[in-house]
Amino acid sequence: MTDPTHPLQGQWAVVTGGSKGIGRAIAERFVAGGASVVLAARGREALDATESTLRAVAGPDQEIVPVVADMGDRASIDELFGVVTDRAPHLNVFVANAGTGRVTPFLELTHEEFDDVLALNFTGAVYGCQRAAQAMVEAPQANQAILAVSSIRALGARPGRLIYAASKAGLNMAIRVAAQELAPHGIRVNGLSPGITETPLTAGNPGPFAEAVANVPMGRAALPADLGAAAYFLCSPEAAFITGANLVVDGGESLS
Repeated sequence: MTDPTHPLQGQWAVVTGGSKGIGRAIAERFVAGGASVVLAARGREALDATESTLRAVAGPDQEIVPVVADMGDRASIDELFGVVTDRAPHLNVFVANAGTGRVTPFLELTHEEFDDVLALNFTGAVYGCQRAAQAMVEAPQANQAILAVSSIRALGARPGRLIYAASKAGLNMAIRVAAQELAPHGIRVNGLSPGITETPLTAGNPGPFAEAVANVPMGRAALPADLGAAAYFLCSPEAAFITGANLVVDGGESLS
């Protein structure tokens, strides 16, 4: 029987963008819950550092598998799932967390930024979810969940966020449609929409970060651990009857 203090014991999860920020916090929470985790990210150095941290707290029956992968590239995503097939006996949880975005006025938006943001935030995220769903259908498990990290920017209009907001809005609809199609297979699909969060990405934009924090009713930015806890709930057996949902974790930022 599963240890009630480690409800993900024996389960395998994949977390993209898992070496830093929100993705790292999600991976840490999954490991604390007993799961083995495949970490996917672009940078080897950060991956190795996160792997070392997670191995220090993982149990003897848990595995931590770092994979260098570009989630904006289909061929790289295929290579990631090749590793998953080789290392994991089954797949319980997939978290499409990798994403990018900058504050750029619409009139200054370049072709390169447009394509890069769509490739990572939408095309790659949806393709990763599809590959995960295919693996889950092939090897059904009691707990199978897909989670896509979106953003509250998909819920309202802010200057300079056009392509970022559009990519996340498209992801939100993909989540809903996938949830409906995959429900008969027992696979749950949900979204997680953070507000302003303290991450390496936001640290590089101190002006917009301070502006956003000033608009949070609870008086602070989210911590990655706040999102890790929410992701853990949505992907755990505790959320067995939740699918097609978009959980907003923003301290009230999107209320105004």
